[in-house]
Order: sequence, then C-alpha cells, then structure tokens
Amino acid sequence: TTLLYTIKFEVRMSIKTLNNVAPPLDFSFKNIATLTDSLEEEPRKGTKLKDSTPQEGYTEEVTAVRYNNNAIHELHDLMTTMTALVVNPVAISWLDFSFNDIHILDDTLLEFKSLTTLYLHGNQLMSLNEIKRLSALPNLRTLTLHGNPLEALEGYRQFVLGTLPCLKQLDFSSVTKQDRRDAENWKTLCSKKMKMSKKVAKTED
Repeated sequence: TTLLYTIKFEVRMSIKTLNNVAPPLDFSFKNIATLTDSLEEEPRKGTKLKDSTPQEGYTEEVTAVRYNNNAIHELHDLMTTMTALVVNPVAISWLDFSFNDIHILDDTLLEFKSLTTLYLHGNQLMSLNEIKRLSALPNLRTLTLHGNPLEALEGYRQFVLGTLPCLKQLDFSSVTKQDRRDAENWKTLCSKKMKMSKKVAKTED
C-alpha cells in the first residue's frame, strides 16, 4: 500500500512538473538579423514573455529558445536579449540557432551554465577552435554542427568528441563507445604530431 501510494505521488509530481514547464520562446522564421531585433518581434504562438499575462498551467520560467531559420550572424547580445525577454535566463537549457549565418561563437554562450542542448547546424562555422569555447559549458550533452564548413575538416567528429567528452549526442547521432575510443586515439595522434613538430622546429633553430 505504501509503495503504491509513493508511485502515485511520484506520477502526480511528474505531471505537475511537466505542466509547469513553459513552452519554448520561438522566434524561428522571423527574418531576424540581430538578436536585439527579436525585442521588436512577436514570438510565435504558445511562447511566453516576461511581461505577458500568466497562462494557467505554466510558470514564467522559459527553458527553451528557438532562433532557427533566420539571418543572425552574431551572438554577443544573447544574454542582454534573454534578460529583457525572460524571467530567469540562466535557467535556459535548450538553444536552437540552426540555419543562420553564424561564423564565430561568442563567450556570452558560456553564461548559460544550464545549457544541455545547443543546435548550431546549418551555419558558417569554419574553425574547430570555435568548439573549444563550448568546453566551459558543464552540462552540454547534445550538440549539432553538421552543415557548417568545419564539418568537412579532417578528424571533425573525433576532434569535437575529444574536446567535449561529456556529449551524448552529436549531429543527431548518439555517441558510441567506439566514437569515444576514436576520439581518444585522435587526440593521442595529434599530440604526437605536435611534439614532433616542436622537435623539428628546435632542430632547425
């Protein structure tokens, strides 16, 4: 009887938790060029802004934001924009910037320590060094980068997984044990090549 009561209580709490999750703040397909442009835009139906009238069954805390399919090329105003739009921006755990024109990643992304999911596919990221910034996000588990120029670079997947070892999914593909072994082998190989290059450079000097 006690066990049955406990299970029913946990189910009720789970449903309550689901009901208290605000819908995503959705600015997709708005032809937005800068993040601050969204301050003048009306989000798609179902989303909730800081000053909007409370909707029954939802809290004011937004945890997911969509800016996909726009013309955004910089992210430096991200925290400023989120602070103006939502009650608790640091609670955001899901960001979608897919299909924009982003060339570099700004350190403002690192202010979102709760971030678990980041979609960046279909942009213009060219350097794998940009990915190193994301290692400062302790909870990041899902990342998309396919459709960026850097995807064509040698060792792309191994580099990303070696740099971000806590990822569970990359480019909508689950990270396997073999993926992790390949990433570790790639890091070891690159380290050896770097050491050899330094030795050659010293010899030439």
